[in-house]
Amino acid sequence: MMNPRAVFRMVSLASAMVLGLAAVAPAGPFSAIKVVNDRTVTQFEYDQRLLFMQLLRQPGDLNKLAMQTLIDDRLQLSAGDQFGIKLTPEQLRAGMEEFAGRANLDAEKFIEAIGGAGVQPETFRDFVEAGLVWREVIRGKYAAAITIPDAAVDRTMASFTPLTSMMLRLSVIEIPAVGAGREAAMKLAQHLRLQLRAGEDFAALARANSKAASAGRGGAMDWVKLSDLPKDAGLAVRKLQAGGISDVVVLDDKVQIFRVEEIKQETLTPKTQVVDYAELLVPDDAASIANVRSNVDTCNDLYSMAKGLPADRLTRKTVPVSQLPKSVAGALSLLDAGESSTAMTRGGYRVFLMLCRRGPAENELPSRDEVRLQLTNQKLGTLAQIYLEELRSEAIIRTP
Repeated sequence: MMNPRAVFRMVSLASAMVLGLAAVAPAGPFSAIKVVNDRTVTQFEYDQRLLFMQLLRQPGDLNKLAMQTLIDDRLQLSAGDQFGIKLTPEQLRAGMEEFAGRANLDAEKFIEAIGGAGVQPETFRDFVEAGLVWREVIRGKYAAAITIPDAAVDRTMASFTPLTSMMLRLSVIEIPAVGAGREAAMKLAQHLRLQLRAGEDFAALARANSKAASAGRGGAMDWVKLSDLPKDAGLAVRKLQAGGISDVVVLDDKVQIFRVEEIKQETLTPKTQVVDYAELLVPDDAASIANVRSNVDTCNDLYSMAKGLPADRLTRKTVPVSQLPKSVAGALSLLDAGESSTAMTRGGYRVFLMLCRRGPAENELPSRDEVRLQLTNQKLGTLAQIYLEELRSEAIIRTP
């Protein structure tokens, strides 16, 4: 019979060997390297996220950012579970298409491009999924309580200065629509729009139906600045990604359908293009001037002050800066949007001069709805950061 002490030594030695091997064996790619509450981050996920961020040319310390974003993903997905948010396959696919569209690619081509560099489709999908879930969490938690006043929209539009101009390469199907043929042209355009939505080739339909000079080229146009398009055409294409088909654009003498082929941004040389200003003639006494000052925050408020007065007491003009009357050019140059001056008199009245806006021409301005959405998203972004910090502070994050 073997000595019990010898058995004990053999068992101890075997245990030590096993433990020693476990200690030096390298971690597998799917081993957990971080645990966020009850969700894990694997070495494979970290390596993939790091590679993905490198391909996107993200700035900063990518080794640190890759882990931080993966931790945030776990917190955001947990919040989504808490609020019962489940994405449909259609929502996820749309999110992937939206992200890929920033590179002027569809999701399939984007996945193919990053796949060539070693990033798996699941990495892209998981990245988009966490972002979409978080967006729904924030909207559900905060959006209903956010109100953007009209005055805030006015101030934003008054100070808006584009740093770039959107350039588009478009293709067009153009059908004359005048007189008795207008109704038929509208019906044809709507029919063509349905065909395009069903996957018909734009160039072929343009050659067969368009009356524009570009018809022989399949509707292909030269590069055009968004702001140079007619207003209705600009509104129809400004939100489209490359490959997008516009709704039917109805003009006075024709109807058009556009396809966006390419999009690029052209850097603008900062310069003042137009000045929008107002002049209200008020009695030349301190009480009248003080009354206007206390009741006017934007140029639109002047209309209420002028109610019931002769029409010539309030004037509002938008002119190129080079065409400003010398009598007001100097005073306006000292004002920011929403500021006023009462330094001038005219015909026995004090001139309440107010700068409404200084900047690009009107067709380069965003719409009020776009500005309101931008301001809402800014508030949501701030609230999202605060909420994420709360989740981080409450989470149990450990390294196994």
